[in-house]
Amino acid sequence: MNFYKKLKQIANESLHIMIVPHSGNHVRQLNFKRMSLHMFGIFIITICISLMVLIYSNIHLAQQLNNQTNNLSKLQEINKTQALRINELKSITSEVSEKLSILDELEIQTRNLVGLKNKKSSLSQPVSRSSFRSKLPLPSIANPSANIEDTLGALSNQMDEETKNLNVLIGDVKKQLKFLAAKPNKMPARGRITSKFGYRRSPFTGRSDFHTGLDIANKIGTPVHAAGTGIVTFAGWNSAYGKMIIISHGYGYRSLYAHNSALLVKVGQKVQKGDTISKMGNTGRSTGPHVHFEVHYNGQQIDPQRVLNK
Repeated sequence: MNFYKKLKQIANESLHIMIVPHSGNHVRQLNFKRMSLHMFGIFIITICISLMVLIYSNIHLAQQLNNQTNNLSKLQEINKTQALRINELKSITSEVSEKLSILDELEIQTRNLVGLKNKKSSLSQPVSRSSFRSKLPLPSIANPSANIEDTLGALSNQMDEETKNLNVLIGDVKKQLKFLAAKPNKMPARGRITSKFGYRRSPFTGRSDFHTGLDIANKIGTPVHAAGTGIVTFAGWNSAYGKMIIISHGYGYRSLYAHNSALLVKVGQKVQKGDTISKMGNTGRSTGPHVHFEVHYNGQQIDPQRVLNK
């Protein structure tokens, strides 16, 4: 009880402030209860603290806003740089795929030139990069990293495949060129064809007989050339064919040149297609100067005109 009485007494205590002018007249007296002054002081302190907190919060928010603005500017700059890089990569991938397409066309043309069949690509279609280019996962801003990796990965795989195809093509072309060089398809001499492969009336008996080659007539001494690259397996005299040469070309082909006046090669010698191997003559069983030309394939005599270039 004494505590409450004392608290009530303090609350009722007053503070007297007298205002005395210099003249001494009109003295004023202001009375304030102590409790009111305490409450007013607490109010002022609360206001000051609130203002300080508000000012600090505004400064902190301003700093955060400034930082976010700076970060946004950096992100915009990064996005701009990435967009430029993505456009560059699009250009690069398009250029690379275009070059792959050109390589493919060159491969097809090369195969056609040497008589090779066009192979199919790993896409189970005729080798063509036009469809491949349309399926390339070009980079996008939405997901640049993944798409760039997919695009470059696809290009890398396709370039590996193209490299493998070109290596195979080089091997095939070498084999085909070797075969084309060996194939006895070059006309062995200039002149007039006087007798073709097949049945004819024999100039010796007048009866029908089978002519096993192609007769090309010209004057004695006309150069006779190898119809294809190969090895000379016979160079000498034959009773019916006179001075004769046989060349083995490989791949099942042999060629024979008969009735020569002079032989310019010997057995075991390698000759290239077009090399002069003899001089046209009239030796052996012959009715005039000419070269009798035969082509054998896998041991069988065939029509030389089936092989000769038209």
